[in-house]
Amino acid sequence: MKFECKGDVFIKAVQQVSRARSKKQSQNYLQNIHLELDGHMLSLRATNLEIFCEKSIPVKGMTNGTCVILGETFLRILSTFQSSDIVLMCELIEGVFSITTEEGVIEIKTTPYEDFPKLPNQGESIGTLTKESINTLLKEVSFAAATTEIKPEIASVYVYTKNNLIFSVATDSYRLVEKTIPNETSFDCSLLIPQKHIGDILQILNEEEGDLSFSVYESILSVSSSNLTLSIHTTTGQFPDYQQLFPKEFLTTVSLSKEELQKALTLTTFFNEQYSQVECIFTGDKLTLHSKNESVGQITHTIHVEKEGEDIEVKYNNRYFLEIFPHIKGDNINCLFTTSNRPMFIKGKEDVTLTYLLMPLNR
Repeated sequence: MKFECKGDVFIKAVQQVSRARSKKQSQNYLQNIHLELDGHMLSLRATNLEIFCEKSIPVKGMTNGTCVILGETFLRILSTFQSSDIVLMCELIEGVFSITTEEGVIEIKTTPYEDFPKLPNQGESIGTLTKESINTLLKEVSFAAATTEIKPEIASVYVYTKNNLIFSVATDSYRLVEKTIPNETSFDCSLLIPQKHIGDILQILNEEEGDLSFSVYESILSVSSSNLTLSIHTTTGQFPDYQQLFPKEFLTTVSLSKEELQKALTLTTFFNEQYSQVECIFTGDKLTLHSKNESVGQITHTIHVEKEGEDIEVKYNNRYFLEIFPHIKGDNINCLFTTSNRPMFIKGKEDVTLTYLLMPLNR
């Protein structure tokens, strides 16, 4: 193997695919990066067996070849290159991968490449989405997914299509968030994407330009651009039938300032006990928040609201309450209730594409 390439393009590709490497110390081989040169196209591949990433970049190819390089060592070395316009001459000689620059030569030992995992089959096309669309669908809800895998189906983001909309939903049983976007490309899916990989998936895809093509083969979702393929093992199982939580009508509707509520809830966090409990009392045209900690003190804070319907007195986890605010667009929100012992529904007043269900605390 021998090729010449632009340093910034090569380094960016290595960093991008490396997000699919294994982070487990017990999987040393899966922490490495696979390189293959065919003509003037260099392919880089990494995997943890749950997600696979392969990226192709144009280079000045001289001798075809394949190798597997120690991933952590490779990344650390490349991170020391300061100039973005350097040219790298790379060559594989007798199991040693050398990188030559104007400043010198770096030699890295390689490992056998024959058993390195290949990309899974791509399967049947289910449509295309923009990078911005997939980012919105996953980023806006993944924070609410379960972080333990006792129930894998809720340690995932559920993405499905219905009625000319694309839905993404996540829950950890204490709260649930649903986001919708218009289905403008006849996209068709019903998938559970593991929450633990979503950060890496989004960082990999955010480096790409143009629309992304999606396909499914058995339980594997593949996302492709012109020079990248990302394959993800989806979760098998059935997401809870969350729609049964959505009532046909609400008995109480409260409109209030998002900023004022956020500030008030932040104040109550200073007086939290074990369950981060805050008491919310909606009466007349005000919301009173109360939180108490026996060893610290207590707080009672009132803000103005516009309420229609019955009074509500209920307790919530204020950390879960606060976590939705960065995802709500606009200055005002609506809080909707049936009764005090049922979930509160939170929506932006100007943007109704996101719905947040927060379960009450019964302690």
